[in-house]
Amino acid sequence: MRSISRRIHRAILLVSMACIAVMVVMVLEVNEDLERTMLQVEFEQEVDFMLENRDQSELFVWEGFNQQMVFVPQGQATPAQMPEVFKDLPLGFSDEIRRNEKTYLVNVAVLPKGVVYIAKDITHFENRELLFSWALGVMTLLIIGLGLWMATLSSRRIVNPLRQLSEQISEVPVGSQMPRIPVNYTDSELYTIAETFNRFLGELESYVRREQSLLSLASHELRTPVAVMSGALDILEMRGQLKPNDLATVARMRNACTEMRSNVEILLKLSRNQDDASPVMEVISLMNLVEEVLDDLNNLFKARDRVRVNVIDRIMLRTDAVLVKMLLRNLIQNALQHTQKEIDITLGQGVIQIKDRGTGFTAGQKAILNKEISVVPGSSALNGLGLYIVTLMSERLQWKLQVTRSDSSGTVIELSIPADQIL
Repeated sequence: MRSISRRIHRAILLVSMACIAVMVVMVLEVNEDLERTMLQVEFEQEVDFMLENRDQSELFVWEGFNQQMVFVPQGQATPAQMPEVFKDLPLGFSDEIRRNEKTYLVNVAVLPKGVVYIAKDITHFENRELLFSWALGVMTLLIIGLGLWMATLSSRRIVNPLRQLSEQISEVPVGSQMPRIPVNYTDSELYTIAETFNRFLGELESYVRREQSLLSLASHELRTPVAVMSGALDILEMRGQLKPNDLATVARMRNACTEMRSNVEILLKLSRNQDDASPVMEVISLMNLVEEVLDDLNNLFKARDRVRVNVIDRIMLRTDAVLVKMLLRNLIQNALQHTQKEIDITLGQGVIQIKDRGTGFTAGQKAILNKEISVVPGSSALNGLGLYIVTLMSERLQWKLQVTRSDSSGTVIELSIPADQIL
């Protein structure tokens, strides 16, 4: 993941270096063009002066301190005693050359009345130009350093408020009453983000309160119809007028009522814990708790005959005993309902493993346990609710629930217990 600060720093530095490069190229080009223009004007003036004050039919050779000139009239051969600087140069030549560690700007001009050779010693200009290049290089390095410093300073000034806002948002604790972040930002964009986030927290708190109220109300309201249905089933069985097929149907109805009652009790427990800031923590034996769950499920599913408990370590915990029992009951009951084969429960150091030999979870059920969705479209309401409640209870206990395997050969679910809850 890339840092905004680094991206801003790099962008400012690249822009600065691009501007510097353009400036250096333009300065060098302008300087070179200015030098050539000045020398070309001097060449033309020298040629005009020589042609006006000399006989254009005579050979003329002149060597000065920093300039050499030769005029060869039309039709005459180039003299053998030409200055060294003009030797082996073609007609029309115009460029810089090096002779005897000196730099000359030479121009061989072909005129109607002859050929003019002019050479100017520009060694002094070249030395000054070299000095100018060094000065320009030093100035470029200074500007690059200044650009680097400005890029660092600017990126920090731009990103620090964003980083501060990000840290304030990340420090907001999750709960029913979440503190608001400060909105004392001078930048309008950051102020808008902070104000919007605070408004989002307010809406989220209202939503959570509505959900908690609905959960508590629904749980209380559901207990009455479940109790009525269970009582009606008891009356039907007490009359003794049901046929064997009717008794099987009543048994299925009773199992559904029992499961619904269990889910309602769990929802009530969860809703109470949401309102209670300090839940009751008890010291419990995990082995004893598993035995209690198996005793509760034995009448409905013959759990004692089908469940094998492998105790690697007798774990003592300090946690919410009611939630732990509900969680284990829900998981074991789900395994008993969806397979007629044996179920293995392994109690290790900090890990509870429940293994069945059923057909595995569907994609929707896996999504519920992985907390990807809350309700699976098209699935059974009871199954979907039961799996969702499992995730809620594991979150409340701060236990990590993981489906390590789920295929046609069975399912393995692991519960990891935090070390601070193990005695």
